[in-house]
Amino acid sequence: MQGKRLVFTAPRRAELQPFEIPAPGPYQVLVRTTCTLVSAGTELKAYLGAEWGGRNVSYPRSTGYSHVGIVEAIGSAVIGIKPGDRVATLKPHASHVLVDLSPVPVPPSAALPAAQWPRAPDWLQPIPNGVSDEQATFAVLGSVAMHGVRKAGLHLDESCAIAGQGVVGQLVGQLAKLNGARPVIAIDPDAARLDASRRSGLDVQIQAPCAGAVDEVMALTEGRGIDVGFDCTVTTQAFPGLLRLAAFEGRIIVVGSLLGTVEISLYEELQLKELTIVGVHQPKAPGWWHPAAPWTQAANRKAVLDLIASGRLHVDHLISHRVPAEQAPALYEQMAQGPRGWLGVLFEW
Repeated sequence: MQGKRLVFTAPRRAELQPFEIPAPGPYQVLVRTTCTLVSAGTELKAYLGAEWGGRNVSYPRSTGYSHVGIVEAIGSAVIGIKPGDRVATLKPHASHVLVDLSPVPVPPSAALPAAQWPRAPDWLQPIPNGVSDEQATFAVLGSVAMHGVRKAGLHLDESCAIAGQGVVGQLVGQLAKLNGARPVIAIDPDAARLDASRRSGLDVQIQAPCAGAVDEVMALTEGRGIDVGFDCTVTTQAFPGLLRLAAFEGRIIVVGSLLGTVEISLYEELQLKELTIVGVHQPKAPGWWHPAAPWTQAANRKAVLDLIASGRLHVDHLISHRVPAEQAPALYEQMAQGPRGWLGVLFEW
């Protein structure tokens, strides 16, 4: 039986290609896809290649990692999962995926370099009751936002600003509010994305680049500036503005993948304020549980699903497009034109 999968075959060329659907091995699970969510920042780098900073991109390549489907078959050694279960996985855009749940033979050792650690089983999470398939596709991008908010170490009543109101920026804003931040300020030049941030419950919307938001932010914070600034963009343009928005001993959390370099004044913009700049890369969240590091990647994704189920994290309004997978090539080209006119893009399989 044949399935279909999305492949980038060259820069700015996305194709649906057929493949033979495999039978699951003893520890494997075959999942029939219902929908997948585009991670625009990561996927557009691969789609555009060197045109957008992805100098080491090779082709052909699969893409995507926000996948939801229904278990179609399981291997003889799989327990706790059965055909018919709705599950979220980290698999790419395809009509069917094979998830490997082979047990890890030994826990990873700090004495070994990471490249020699045993491979962890693939992530597969049953979807809680009350969470739709569409909502469940946000588990991975939600965990990106959650890792950033955890690294920020937010305290009750700290002010924060989020530069960039794409999907990750809006999820960061919601999670910051759940952590007690006040006010939570959304900054983006696009009016439509700011309209969505109002529905996300963020306190204030400023339609401007970061550099143009200084006066309004200072008025909102009585001249103090923001305690925490999140850069959830994909360029370096917002970062210098966030430095100017920051309060004394403020923290700047870089959540987006900022391509390129930027020039700042180390003395005036960093030292005089005694700022802390924190780089965030979600794959660096722990892969294995440890008492000192309980928030693993899988735990963060499960937490996102639980927050959606409880009604505390809202994602429905973040979906701007629901299209059949056959329309994916046209959607990638639309997204490549810039951030206007779309937000969360779902492919239906």
